[in-house]
Amino acid sequence: MVKITARAVILQKEQIYLRNLNHMDSNLVISRLITFYNNDQFSKIYTLLAPEFQEVFTEESVIDFYKNEVKRILGEVIYWKHITDDNDTAEYLVDFREGELSLKVIVTADNLIEYHEWAPVSKEEVILNARDPLTIRSNNPKQTKLHRFIDKKAIQYLRDPDNRGLSIGLINGTYTETFFYGETKGGNNTLPDSQSLYEIGSISKTFTAIILSHAVHQGKIKLRDDIRKYLPGNYPNLQFEGTPIKIVDLSNHTSGLPGIPANLEDHPDYDMDNPYHNYSREMIYEYLRDFVPDELPGLRAEYSNLGFAILGIILENAYQVPLKTLLQEIITAPLEMTDTSFDVQKKHKAFLTTGYNDEEGKDVAYWDMGTFKAAGGLKSNINDMITYLRANMEDYNKDISLSHQETDLQPGFGRGLAWIVQFLNDAVIIWHNGGTAGFRSFCGFSKERQAAIVVLSNSSKDVDSLALEILLHLIQNQ
Repeated sequence: MVKITARAVILQKEQIYLRNLNHMDSNLVISRLITFYNNDQFSKIYTLLAPEFQEVFTEESVIDFYKNEVKRILGEVIYWKHITDDNDTAEYLVDFREGELSLKVIVTADNLIEYHEWAPVSKEEVILNARDPLTIRSNNPKQTKLHRFIDKKAIQYLRDPDNRGLSIGLINGTYTETFFYGETKGGNNTLPDSQSLYEIGSISKTFTAIILSHAVHQGKIKLRDDIRKYLPGNYPNLQFEGTPIKIVDLSNHTSGLPGIPANLEDHPDYDMDNPYHNYSREMIYEYLRDFVPDELPGLRAEYSNLGFAILGIILENAYQVPLKTLLQEIITAPLEMTDTSFDVQKKHKAFLTTGYNDEEGKDVAYWDMGTFKAAGGLKSNINDMITYLRANMEDYNKDISLSHQETDLQPGFGRGLAWIVQFLNDAVIIWHNGGTAGFRSFCGFSKERQAAIVVLSNSSKDVDSLALEILLHLIQNQ
């Protein structure tokens, strides 16, 4: 497990953690690091790391981080400069061909890296036509330090006129509290409440993971099984040098499959505003018959909606029932989560909030995830999500517990079945987020601190930072 800060939790693929006598020494080390990086000598970067660092990460994981998670995305370094020193930590601005990052380092007396952190460059957000905070509706009583902290963060988010509303739920031991801000639809002056429904996007993957855990416990599926065992037809190319993609690889995003299939847009019924709607199960099978992995499954993490779509299909094939039936029987009925579903009942449609694209401020339609529902098709509300979080935080059953167990370790984070496992300062948190065209969501919890948060927004602007800062404030002030 790797200790990281609240800010760093959000940047799961852009940091390695684990402490600079002066910046002249660190300049020498950074110069070497960047020279090795630009020359693709990633194994030499590993030699710059202090023994304490090497005890935590293997050479292969560090090579993978710099090669695949940095250089493949940002390209070579074209410029770097020392910015400041804070006690024994030196900070640098590093310009890549395709972007820039901040780098904080601490080096030892023998010029080895004891700590380093890559993070996006913090920039002041410019909000045009910002809302007057006094016009933002809320039920927050602002009676405690925590209340006022939540209010500050929520108001910062909603000062952007392209953002509409927030539902925030907190668990602190046996105590639960909810906070609502803004509007369910732009201009209606209707405050969200405990029944307001949102798309929760990729948080749906954690539900799929619990269904998978149930299948494992029932002997329907084994995590180490070749996925082809549960797919109709033949897929002779769906392996790398004889090693197949396994069920566990789908669940922790190490399958080597892309985020979305390359042919997603290559059919006459493709709808840019509802991209998954007309992509059928048969199209997934067709794509898999042509797909040839170019790396060993189980090593490198690449977030894949396609992987979870396939996992959903496999679960349906194993049980011979629809995923929505499995969802109800395994999770929502036992937990009495009456408002969480792929398809909203007619009597509940009045509770649907309107989602907005934060870049244009326009309302957007709900996505019909179709064959991709296992990856991101659920709608839910704050009441059900608090119930869900408490069940996870308290290990309600063995299916839920299994979904939290780490199956993969990447630089800066671990992953169970869908769930991400990281440190938030001194507390281990288990979390996931979600996003669709008009919605963002985050849920996370700490078992040891018995603290949890869920944030639902009917805007496509990220809520991860808001949620993590509130959760950290809650934990630090228990």
